[in-house]
Amino acid sequence: TRLDGSELRVPVHVVKGGRDGPTLTLISTQHGAEWFSIEIVRRVITELVPGTLRGRVIGVPVANPVALEHFTRMTPDESDEPDLNRVWPGGRTWITEQIAATLDKQVLSGTDYLMDFHPGPWGAALATVGYGADLPDEKVRRASLEMALAFGHPSVRALKVMGAFPGPRSVAGYAGSVLKIPNIGPCLGGLGFAPEVERDWLEQSVRGVQNVLRHLGMLDGEPTGLPSRYFHFGSRGHRVVPSKGGFLRANYGPDALMTEVGKGTVLGTVTSPYTFERLEELVAPVDGVLFGVARDYYVRPGDWSYFLAESQHPDSAWVDRAGSVGDVAGSIERRGRSGRA
Repeated sequence: TRLDGSELRVPVHVVKGGRDGPTLTLISTQHGAEWFSIEIVRRVITELVPGTLRGRVIGVPVANPVALEHFTRMTPDESDEPDLNRVWPGGRTWITEQIAATLDKQVLSGTDYLMDFHPGPWGAALATVGYGADLPDEKVRRASLEMALAFGHPSVRALKVMGAFPGPRSVAGYAGSVLKIPNIGPCLGGLGFAPEVERDWLEQSVRGVQNVLRHLGMLDGEPTGLPSRYFHFGSRGHRVVPSKGGFLRANYGPDALMTEVGKGTVLGTVTSPYTFERLEELVAPVDGVLFGVARDYYVRPGDWSYFLAESQHPDSAWVDRAGSVGDVAGSIERRGRSGRA
């Protein structure tokens, strides 16, 4: 019960199939500014036909209602642990930890596979699907990679979830290492862009979830719309963000996602709203592939702008799709063992 007398609730939707099978859980909006994915969960849940489904799909459209209420990334509760995606499996102290503990007990305990959505906030967009490349269990790691490939987006990011980002107390790190739940983090979409652009991201994401359901045998058929090749890269991602506040004029928008840019390319400029002078240029630090872009908007220092995967890094490689998702996963693993990806 909150101080204003209202009850803090985290609604959970469950679609139970007509036949036995595993449970796939969809978690959205751990960060209150990332509310684009709520519609993804709504679409998937409402469009599923129980008679065609094996197992269950659990949807958590708003994992952090307190943060959503304020449209903030963090829970505004003055706590030591305000980021819900850094406190799993939670605890009994701050409200953020209590939310995680409740979801762990009532949702993750019955989950076999997990998808945790993290699209861009207002003014920025992402286009990649992450998985835990350093999860300790080989079977969980391989199953997570195959889920990421089956989703069907050409950008697949091998995150060091345990050793670097987002850390062992993220839901991906905790679920993958402690509970041994294969999981992926689709980061596709953003807010404040043209309606037709956002609708396209939404359709891609809904199809991606359906593809994962087919890959897991929960729906009939094979994944559709898979790319002819994937850009698979490690955690070597560069954030190109402003150090000065002002008006960001984006030279590269959503149509530039998954395109290659050269070192020194001016991705955007920041100008003063007071003097109109140019304060800063946002420059690509390396040759790379854009997996995060911005629109024109006012920014503070450090605000979301551009994300660049280093194309010449040993952890990066374009991988042709020859055969099944399992074949592609095997190719990626072989490249990793040889030190070339």
